[in-house]
Amino acid sequence: MGVLTGNVRTDQILSQKVAINMRKKIDMLDSQPNFFEYLSRQLKGGITGIEGLKYEFMEMTSYPATMTCDEVTSAADTEVHVDHPEYAHTDQMIYNTRTKEWYLMNEVTGGTSTTGTITVLNQSGSGGITSATAIGDLLIIGPEAHAEGEAVPAAYSQTPRYRYCYLFQHDKRRANTDLQRLSKEYGIKQLLIDRKMFWLEEMRALAFNLYIAKQGREVASASGPRRHQMSGLMEQITTNVTDFDLVPGAMTLASIGEIMRKTMEHSASSDTKVGIFGTNGWNAISAMPASAIRTSVSETSWGKRLKTLITPYGNLAVGYDLVLSQSYGLADKAFILDPKYIERLEVKGAPTKLLLNVQESTDIHNQVDFITGTDGLRVGMEELHAYAENVA
Repeated sequence: MGVLTGNVRTDQILSQKVAINMRKKIDMLDSQPNFFEYLSRQLKGGITGIEGLKYEFMEMTSYPATMTCDEVTSAADTEVHVDHPEYAHTDQMIYNTRTKEWYLMNEVTGGTSTTGTITVLNQSGSGGITSATAIGDLLIIGPEAHAEGEAVPAAYSQTPRYRYCYLFQHDKRRANTDLQRLSKEYGIKQLLIDRKMFWLEEMRALAFNLYIAKQGREVASASGPRRHQMSGLMEQITTNVTDFDLVPGAMTLASIGEIMRKTMEHSASSDTKVGIFGTNGWNAISAMPASAIRTSVSETSWGKRLKTLITPYGNLAVGYDLVLSQSYGLADKAFILDPKYIERLEVKGAPTKLLLNVQESTDIHNQVDFITGTDGLRVGMEELHAYAENVA
């Protein structure tokens, strides 16, 4: 028994007797779904289920209509250096967009006479080219100009492009004891908080994968069983990649429009694209004139808040993803995506899910939860998408 004299102060009351003034609600720093992880599940009508961890598909593209000069060819020469001589064929008319000169193909298939060149004649049908070419000259491949009475030229065509992507399986465990579950706590039970954070943290890791993952299949570290890794946007988009270290100035409406233009050069393109921006790109968009940004109907279409950016080459539904921040070294990334060709994948019967209380029946003192599932991403017709990095 303790003896007190004088007025009793607050610090002299037995600590076990003092009520705890604690707010019942626990504020959570990260409690919302990640932007692209959520959005990608809404595009194309949801997640596609497949029967295996390898998703194979084919794409058919138009026969190439251009070549680029990769070396200088002198005036009067007949062997024009190009990057893809095999694209040109008998008697086709070739137009140099810089010199405005026409050449006449003078071999069955480019590269047959001399590797790395097309053999041509002057448009008059004799002699070499009139003007020297320059590195980077773009040549348009026109139709065959047929000579009267000539035989029909040899046939040529192309096959579909074969592509594939891997899905991967992922697991995560969370556990607590029976006494922890049964102990009285102030406010929301820690078990409920732990389960929510358990899920959110796995979804954040998956959100990173959707951008940066590099696909693979290996057996070495798994000592026999195969291990798969999925593929992300940065690996699958290869044609329209812009390095802003090579673009003068900051990201502007015009530069976004130019990236948009590249993604809309084919008839399969959607009229409206989806733009996902990191911190740097989003700051640049925020500094643009108010007239360039409007409220978007895409918010109701895809269930995620988006704005419409009005660019010279079409509308872009734009949003900011928190994982594309400096904290994770991804603030300089930006993506323009065609919503028709972004496909989230899972193995049929093995979606990503939370399993509660899956401990052994004889283990009465522990409670175990698992996250398990399969996931993957297919970027179809990658020419219709774009990726930018080093956005300042």
